[in-house]
Amino acid sequence: MSFIINTPLFSFVVLIKAMRNILILTDFSSNSWNSIEYSLALFQDKIYNFYLLNASDIQEDEFEHVAIDNGGLATVKKAKNSKKEFNTLLNKINQSPLKGKHTFSPIAVESNLLSAVKNQIKLHKIDLIILGTNGLSSKGKMNIGSISEDIITKVKCSTLVVPKDARYKGLKEIAFPTDYTYFYEAKLLQNINHLLEYKKSTFRFVYVAKKSAVLDKEQLWNKETLHDYFINCSHTFHSELNKNLELSIQKIIDEYNTDIVIMAAKNLNLFEQILFRPKMNSIKYYTKTPFLILH
Repeated sequence: MSFIINTPLFSFVVLIKAMRNILILTDFSSNSWNSIEYSLALFQDKIYNFYLLNASDIQEDEFEHVAIDNGGLATVKKAKNSKKEFNTLLNKINQSPLKGKHTFSPIAVESNLLSAVKNQIKLHKIDLIILGTNGLSSKGKMNIGSISEDIITKVKCSTLVVPKDARYKGLKEIAFPTDYTYFYEAKLLQNINHLLEYKKSTFRFVYVAKKSAVLDKEQLWNKETLHDYFINCSHTFHSELNKNLELSIQKIIDEYNTDIVIMAAKNLNLFEQILFRPKMNSIKYYTKTPFLILH
């Protein structure tokens, strides 16, 4: 297995085979380990390159300077700690029965996380970002530790959000909240066909809105497009009207025992309220139901 450290002292990239590439953000917590376990179970019948990214901003006074003959620096304390943590993590992955034939490349980056993620996407042609969460904070916002919601809203790469209590049990039920205003939703779903084997799943397309269930001509056309694309797959259409959109999502999750919720990233107002701006702390899906945000 390769180990990549991007610091002022170390910078090298390991050449890889041409596979699909997944970036998992880790802070070595139990939440991030849960996201790794979920990912391995989700993709157990495939072969991927997994890049495990740990990023941190380091101030000058946090460096441990060690002089060497030419007056340079021999090592960095943070880099050493990251390598130790990664060795432990890789050993844990190696012992997992779900490891499969994937490759795992640890990456320690001393920079802003958002910048680090964007750089890794370009460098390794990342298809999917995976991050773990630990539910809601005391202020009613999704608490994703050091991971900002900017990863989802500002990085143009599909992202899988795995809550702390999510356990992979197959993808029998998939919910897709929509307002039918986006023409490319069917194409987005087609693009993830290589990631998720959902042919044996049932798609629940859920029209979510605060009021009015009457669709205009454009919405009806887009709804029909989704129907045509999934003509050979099990799918149904639902309407959930509620001023609290998260209640609509919770209802469909509870009613159909939903395994994952998929949303298009284009509708920021829709999914930011559902994912980041809850009005009710009693909503359960923040700790149990994975969300796949499609760009």
